[in-house]
Amino acid sequence: MRYRLTGLALDPHVVEDPRQLADALAGILGLVPSQVVDPVVVKHSLDARRRPARHIWSIEVEVADGSEVRPRPPRGANVKHLDDDDPSSALRADPVLADAPPLASTPASFRPVVVGAGPAGLFAALALARLGAPPLLLERGQPVEQRSRDVEAFWADGTLDAESNVLFGEGGAGIYSDGKIYTRSRNPEVASVLQELVDLGVPSRILIEARPHIGADRLKLLLVSLRQRLIDLGVEIRFGAQVAELLRDGDRVVGVVLADGEEIRRGPVVLAAGQSARETFEMMLRAGVPMEAWSSAIGVRIEHPQSFIDRAQYKVAHARVRGLPPADYHLAWHGRRFRGSYTFCMCPGGRIIAASNLPGHIVTNGMALSDRGGPWANSALVVQVRPEDYAPYGAIGDPLLGFRFQDAFEQQAAELGGGGFKAPAQWVDDFLDGRRSERPVESSYQPGTTPSDLRLCLPDAVSAALGEALMAFGRRLRGFDGPEGRLVGVETRTSSPVRIPRDDECRAWGIEGFYPVGEGAGYAGGIVSAAVDGLRAAEWVVKHASIRVARD
Repeated sequence: MRYRLTGLALDPHVVEDPRQLADALAGILGLVPSQVVDPVVVKHSLDARRRPARHIWSIEVEVADGSEVRPRPPRGANVKHLDDDDPSSALRADPVLADAPPLASTPASFRPVVVGAGPAGLFAALALARLGAPPLLLERGQPVEQRSRDVEAFWADGTLDAESNVLFGEGGAGIYSDGKIYTRSRNPEVASVLQELVDLGVPSRILIEARPHIGADRLKLLLVSLRQRLIDLGVEIRFGAQVAELLRDGDRVVGVVLADGEEIRRGPVVLAAGQSARETFEMMLRAGVPMEAWSSAIGVRIEHPQSFIDRAQYKVAHARVRGLPPADYHLAWHGRRFRGSYTFCMCPGGRIIAASNLPGHIVTNGMALSDRGGPWANSALVVQVRPEDYAPYGAIGDPLLGFRFQDAFEQQAAELGGGGFKAPAQWVDDFLDGRRSERPVESSYQPGTTPSDLRLCLPDAVSAALGEALMAFGRRLRGFDGPEGRLVGVETRTSSPVRIPRDDECRAWGIEGFYPVGEGAGYAGGIVSAAVDGLRAAEWVVKHASIRVARD
């Protein structure tokens, strides 16, 4: 018999010691330790609401045949008996990618094209290859090794490569982030993605952590392994290959044209362009692909010393001394006067980075390494914006108005920064008091900050909402809105301001052979959700091809 015990408040040293763990589980189940067999941790989280913070575990355990279980769970914990075929057992998750057979037979000449080597494109290519249809993978940027050198040069002296930067290149924008792989999606293929990452060398703890992360440093190593796996499966990868045009035959996409004029007549086409590939969206608009303006968010990065966040959350100055991870937070505010504000992409022990792909634009993001060992904590602090907010920035009915909206404030931030990709920055108390910061604003941001008034590069309604939210957040995390906080702007690329409508089988409306996927198309909000969307599209690509073969 197998049981799942959830909500267990146990010290890590108990869980790591087989004898102590068996004793603890036996006491809860009303057994002796020898009757507890093969305990396996399936979920771990940290409850910082209690003082002191507590580690919370979910554990599955086999009970010896003939044992009489008399559960006595402590307060807040639960014990559930799992049937042999219980689909809820985390141990019985069967990753779809591991040995996936082709969904149906496809002709040998069938060769899809995947555009974009972010998580959606990479996992679409992986699934297609394992389903018997290795694709041609096109990426406008460079392999991660060259991309890393280009990005370091940009941060060091402002030398921007428009095709190889924080936003473009192998891995997409996600590799210059905290490497969060947490998702609220209940899609069963989430387990497939996580297991694939472990198989590629990521620590297996991501399978049990409630909010797992990898870190930018490990993501880069992961990409090299994933690239080799794709090549071994027959995927052809071409870097520096920007798609400039879709080839259409009536209502069907039959290939692409590259920026250098090369025509590639094969398909179908899976488009996994990230949200910053604006030329690609302009191209799709010319090609008649249906698109619509979509809600997004705009704001700033907020930064505090990590020790401050540790004190606010744990009531201790240095989390690691107490065996705790660097503290994080997740805050949201829905005031009566203004629209919703929230924190996003919180990076404990991380830094704020320049993430522009265009001269004369300031774009900020947050990044952390796997150990989250830096002295700073930062997060996006943003406000919801809707398509009607874009109206003053272009022609009514233009589905790409959200890009024009972003451009306006990114350019204003660049002017305030004074050039060289320096970002405007402001102390939180100055922002709340409505005055420009005069003294230098110390920050982790590279390549540097300029004391400014961030209200000059934000919409008025957004500035007002941020002020209200900061004071509300200060009541939840004491001092969050105080003099230790600093703001760096602007944060504009939280999500795509465009959505490409598609049917339930991942095809763009009214266009055969064209599958827009991932965050850029408006169907994902992070690394894992984008990867899952790529997997799902790949399965439909092969299924539709098989149906066509059978019909013909």
